This record gives sequence, structure tokens and C-alpha cells, in this order.
Amino acid sequence: MINFIEYFYNIKVDKIIYEKGYYSFSYKNNLYKLYIYNENMDIDSLYKINKSMLNSTLVSEIILNKNNEIISVNNNIAYILIKTYVNVKKNILLEEINFISNSLEGKNININWGKLWEDKIDYLENLIGENGKKYPIMVDSFNYFVGMAENAISYYNSIVFDSNYKITISHKKIRLDDTIEALYNPLNIIFDFRVRDVAEYIKFSFFNNNTNIFNEIKIYFKNNYLSLTEVKLLVSRLLYPSFYFDMYDDIMIDEKEEKILTFILSKLNDYEIYLKKVIELLAKNYDIEEIMWIKKNHT
Repeated sequence: MINFIEYFYNIKVDKIIYEKGYYSFSYKNNLYKLYIYNENMDIDSLYKINKSMLNSTLVSEIILNKNNEIISVNNNIAYILIKTYVNVKKNILLEEINFISNSLEGKNININWGKLWEDKIDYLENLIGENGKKYPIMVDSFNYFVGMAENAISYYNSIVFDSNYKITISHKKIRLDDTIEALYNPLNIIFDFRVRDVAEYIKFSFFNNNTNIFNEIKIYFKNNYLSLTEVKLLVSRLLYPSFYFDMYDDIMIDEKEEKILTFILSKLNDYEIYLKKVIELLAKNYDIEEIMWIKKNHT
């Protein structure tokens, strides 16, 4: 791997560390990460987005190889090299999400969360059907979270869209244990409704014991005008249990131990109360529907 990096990038490396999904090394006081290329990436579009963000944000930079190509191949495996400008274990903040979101807008992009979520549920149901006997905790909890997801889909499908919403820089995933570096990884960037990342942040704030979250939400709404359409999109995304499905993938695909689920399962009652409070906060200024199953459980 050292010879590969030196050959394609003219970088002399003494030590390489392998971490989940990438290799990392230091060169001239900068941290570099070498990721395996995912064929589902629209890498040419990502590169253009990356270039447009470099001067206005701390986004990590996609480094071209000696042939001015994004992808380099070693032993039939394709890689992409990233130079990072944020190398700290700082927690993600809603303020930082907002800053990145405002850095670049997308145009003429069709997004349908409802359809994407339906496809995700079908995919996961097939996985659990094939492997359920190996994962009793997952089997016991699966229907609850599918029910939450179906409620999110129903809520999303009921939204009457107007033109008052923004498509902005967002992220494929923001996970419970992510640090700020995940926000600036160009391979994690997509265009989506600007409330996507806001909703994910609100959800993982509960599990990370962010006691300042309600104040952060108030500040966010003070600094950003959101239309009724966007607030309803936010609610639908809050209802969708992405954190559970991320762990599902970790267990079924990455073969992590099933017990990682016990943390979120132990907090479900409090999480429902938390969602209720967030939605009540939004309802003070927007005409949004009550979530009846949450109201029924926590009246």
C-alpha cells in the first residue's frame, strides 16, 4: 500500500493505519484518508461539488492522482484519496450543520423520501426473513421500528408541497457517534432537503444526552426562515428511525454484535416523550398535525 500511494500520488509515507473503511496516514502535517471506491458514488459530481466548497468551508479535499484521475486502482481495488482539513474529535453542532447547508444550493433535484423509505423497509424485511433466527433482539424490536417508519412515510405522503423549500448540501448519514469530521467528508455529501440533517441532529441529540438541544432548535429557527412544507418534512424525518436502521446495517452487513441495539431499546419510552416535546415546540409557530400514536401513549 505504501508503494501504491507513492507511485500514484508522489507522497512518501512511513506508516499507514487501517481503520474501518479506509487507510490513514500523515504527510506534511496533514491527515490523508484513502477510501475504497463505492460504485454507487457519482464521483464526478462529488468532485465538482467538492471543488466548489473548498474556498468557503473546511471540507476535506479529493486529491487527484498523477494522471489527474479521481480513482486509483491497486490489486483490482479502486481507491479515492482525501486530504482532511478538520482533524479533531469535536462533536457535531446544529450551528455547523446550518453553516454547511448554507454553503451551496442544489437545483432541479427530485427527492422522494417516502419511496426511499418504502424500499429500505422492503430490503430490511428480506434480510430479517433470511437471517432472523440469528438475531432475536432484532426480531423482537423490528416491528416497532417498521411501524415508526410507516408512520413517517404516511406523514411524508400527506405533505402538500409548495415551492417554498430549499435543496442544499446534506449528508448521506449522520450517526450517533460521528464527529465534526463526518460533516466535511466529501464522500458523505449529497443534495437533499435542508431539514434532513437538522432532523438527524435532533434525533441523535437525544441519545447523546444533548441537554442544550431545545435552545439550539430555537436559535436555528430564529436564524432561518422555514416554510410550512419544510417543517412538515422535518417532522416526517424525525419520525423515521434512521438510527435503528443504521444499527441494523451494522449488525447484518458489518457483523457487529446484536447487543448494540440494547442502548436505544432501553430509551424508547423517553424517546417518544422527547419527540412529543420537539413536535409541540414546532407546533407553537406552525400548523402541523399531531402525531396521534405519540399523543395516545403520552397524554
